[in-house]
Formats: sequence, C-alpha cells, structure tokens
Amino acid sequence: MNTVTVITVVGFLMFFSIGTAFILTAETEDTEHLDVNIIAKANINGSGIFATPSLELSMKPVPAIPGDEPTPAEIEAWKNAWSGTVFMTPGPGSIQHYMLNKFVVNDLGLDFNIYDNSKAPGAVYWTPVAPAAMLTFFKTNSYVDGGFPWEPCFSEVLIDLGFEYSVATSDELDEDHPCCMVAAKTSFLEANEGAVLRFLSAYVEALDWVNDALADKSGSDYQLLVTIAAGWTGKSTDVVSLAFESLAYMYDLSSGSTPLEDYAAALIPDFEEFKLINKHIDDPTAFASAFINHKYIDKVMAEKSDEYPSKKVKIRVGHLTADIHQIGLAVGIKLNLFDKYGVEVITTEYGNGPAVMTAFGLGVIDIGILGLPPALYGTANFR
Repeated sequence: MNTVTVITVVGFLMFFSIGTAFILTAETEDTEHLDVNIIAKANINGSGIFATPSLELSMKPVPAIPGDEPTPAEIEAWKNAWSGTVFMTPGPGSIQHYMLNKFVVNDLGLDFNIYDNSKAPGAVYWTPVAPAAMLTFFKTNSYVDGGFPWEPCFSEVLIDLGFEYSVATSDELDEDHPCCMVAAKTSFLEANEGAVLRFLSAYVEALDWVNDALADKSGSDYQLLVTIAAGWTGKSTDVVSLAFESLAYMYDLSSGSTPLEDYAAALIPDFEEFKLINKHIDDPTAFASAFINHKYIDKVMAEKSDEYPSKKVKIRVGHLTADIHQIGLAVGIKLNLFDKYGVEVITTEYGNGPAVMTAFGLGVIDIGILGLPPALYGTANFR
C-alpha cells in the first residue's frame, strides 16, 4: 500500500483552513463539471457533541419537575445557556456542522454564525477545526466552549476530559442517521466498472468481517479489529473500543428505516436555506435518485467479483483523518482483501468531507469515503 498526503490550494475550488479543516467556499468560471455518485454506505451514527460541563447545556429544556412541560422561563434559560457559545465543527457541509446548524436555528431559534473574535447575544458561533485536532484546540483556546467531532475523536475527548463533557450523541439528534458514504466520480465509474466491482467486493468482505468481529468481543478477531482501528486513527485501544459502541457499519444503500434517497432529498431545502447549495434544485427527489447509484453495490451483494487479475489496478482513495467510520478501508488494506481482488489502493487523508470533494475536483482521487452532506452539496454546486 502506498499512502500519499496531499494539501493543495488551487483556483477553481477555493477554500480556507483553520485547525487543518478545509471548507469549500466558492467557484470560478473555469470550474470543471463535478459529478459524483454515492455507490455504497459506510456507517450510521457515530459523532457527538461535547462542551464545558459548567455551561449545563442540553438538547432540550429540562423542567424542574421531571415529567412536566418546561415553563417559558425554563425554555428561555435553556436558550440563554447556548447563546454566545463557540463550537468547533469539521466545517460547513459536514454532517456534524449541518446537525448543529439545524438545532441552533430550528430548535433554539438562534443564529449560527462563524466566530470572528467577537460575539453578540442571540447566536451560537462555530469555528472549523478538524476532529483529530479538536481536543488539543479545546485545551489551548479558552474562547472555545465545545465541539462536534466524529468518532473516535468524540470518545477521545470523553476519556481524556471526563464523561461529564458529553452533551449528546449524533443519533440523539437524528436517530440512525446515515453518515459516511463511498463515493466516486461518474466518469471513473463509467470507464472502470470492473475495477469498481473489485474494490467494492473487497470493501464488502472487509465490513462483513468487521461486523462479525464486533458481534464477538471476546474473540481474537475483535482484538485484531481494535488494534487495526487504533493504528488507523492514531488513538488508544480504549478510545476506539468506546467509539465502536456508538455506530453501526453497513454497505447496502437500501438498508435503514428511511430510504437514502428520501433522506438526501430532504437535506436539499435545508442546504439551500443555509446557503450551502448555491444553485437551486427544482426537483430534489430526482436529483437524489440520480446522485445515489445502487448499480455497483447491488451487483456485488448478488455476487462478488470473480476477477483476480495478476496485474493490479490502481485506485486512488481519499478518506478522512482519524475517522473510525471508514474502518472498512483500513481492514481491507490490513487483511490484504484489496490485494485479493487485484486492487492496489493508494490512500490520501483529508481533514473533512469538503476537502475530499475538492480532491475529486482536482482529479487526484477516484473514490472517496466521506459524509453524505458534503458529497451532496459539492455535487449540487458544481454540476
């Protein structure tokens, strides 16, 4: 396996960085067409909000008498506790940023503004920080009140600072929400169907192994899984073991209580309202149906690829830094499953999903594993 690290600033996809998180912000006239399809799932759930305990933050107003409806004064106190706080997110377009944005605007009725060294009442503020850097950033920047990282970075915070720092897990905001996806540029899919099927065959075999290992935590495979996850994310075995408790792995695009197309279509009006999508989509359902491509994973689930060519095909894969959601990629590499199917995987780490979309635009990756929201809004903006 070759591992490549790429950090590039270019004209047609402009972004800025704070704490190593990259955020797509604009396009210029020479932006190439960026058409990406979701071709498999990676996981559901698996993120969490933490904050300084003295703030006493909660996702709902807490009545003085359990079981009673909160009084107007209690609701106001709940909003005031959040007002003026500053939270780290992986950046606009990430599922974590979207969830916090929606909660602040729709539930709290407050504004959600980027932090620019000043604050005013009536708003919650955000600053972009890569999840792998959130714990250190929180400890060294007193103006920050909390963060919303993915796993295992959330578990790292709880083990390091204490479980009293936990405010909520992402599934408490949106039960069994889809999170990371396997995506590919449509031009690559159309020109390399055999290679894509071989890649997904290895990926499916890897996630099946992961789920079997998680089902028997006394077994040797689970211990190996924890070791692989610790090495992949750079976190301790205690941290990754805790992180595994808060998410589930799956690849089937048809799995879940809500069809993925419906979930994606419902995101589009919110993304337009939050100014993440700058080109109006007349028919969100049709867009989502074209964006989510069942063809390849359905073929693999019916019958894994039987191609094992002596000459390997190289596939460049972008993934997120210190993200346990993407353990299928790590396991596929460590257990030589991609080798089995004749695939040489060349990996590149990125600070967040928008940076993966930038890499697609640059043409430096073929497949990316990233959150559904950045894949969706990136494709919508550069179609």
